[in-house]
Amino acid sequence: MKDKHLMIGIIGCFAIVILFALLIVWEIKKSIDHDVNVRRLASKVKKSVVEDNRDFSIYETVVGEDGREMILIPEGVFTRGADNGGFDEKPQQETYLDAFYVDKYEVSVKDYNVYRRNTNYVKPSFPFFQGDAKILETPSFPVVGVSWYDAVNYCKWGYKRLLTEAEWEKAARGTHGLTYPWGNSFLEKRANIAGSQDGHPYMAPVGSFPMGRSVYGVYDMAGNVSEWVGDWYDQFYYQTAPLMNPTGAKNKKNRVFRGGSWDSRKVDIRAPKRFAASEGRKDAVLGFRCGKSKEKDK
Repeated sequence: MKDKHLMIGIIGCFAIVILFALLIVWEIKKSIDHDVNVRRLASKVKKSVVEDNRDFSIYETVVGEDGREMILIPEGVFTRGADNGGFDEKPQQETYLDAFYVDKYEVSVKDYNVYRRNTNYVKPSFPFFQGDAKILETPSFPVVGVSWYDAVNYCKWGYKRLLTEAEWEKAARGTHGLTYPWGNSFLEKRANIAGSQDGHPYMAPVGSFPMGRSVYGVYDMAGNVSEWVGDWYDQFYYQTAPLMNPTGAKNKKNRVFRGGSWDSRKVDIRAPKRFAASEGRKDAVLGFRCGKSKEKDK
């Protein structure tokens, strides 16, 4: 009787071991099937951000007198303005520009401090910034708190000039009149605008959004900081502007700035969007980049 109970116990233990082994095998199979299913589903998901495979090496670059890289924008016709934009963006028209160079990046705090040390120039100021202004002095950030005069003086120091409004727009949107530097639709991770979804509550270090480069490889022409250009602002200027190398209206009240900033909405970082301010305005959203004309071949 004792042997019988022992045998039943052994058989029971063996059955439990077999059952446990089968349970382990089943769980392993479930895990494998789950992994296969996940990989299958993942392969069907479209990437929200595609890699930037554009080749910018076709555009000539030089280093300016201020030690900063510039990109050559070729001569030719581009689409200026927007018939579906604001009144001052109309009419949309084809405009010719001679070749010119544009700074690859916005002028940074570090760049501007080099200029200030060499010229004993006044510091930027931020009368309209509500937060801790010290953050705006981060060396890798684009410089802000500079007036139109300050921007002009920096560019002259570097043997450059401010871009014309037309030059700025061509460098930002290419020849075919793109709405944004990267295309005709707003896309995430292309620009630093209002809100913290892009990872930056204020400015971002210059060049932080490579996917947002223009067709020529110019960084931050939408968002981050708005940029002074050389022209006077006239809301009716496009209606009578010359179609070759326009340089803006004459002797008006305000100067043009372009590009939108870290405090702008999507609609305000469109490449054809125009803004204006008095020459002496200093703001936490307003900086600049420089340009220069290409010497014509003899």
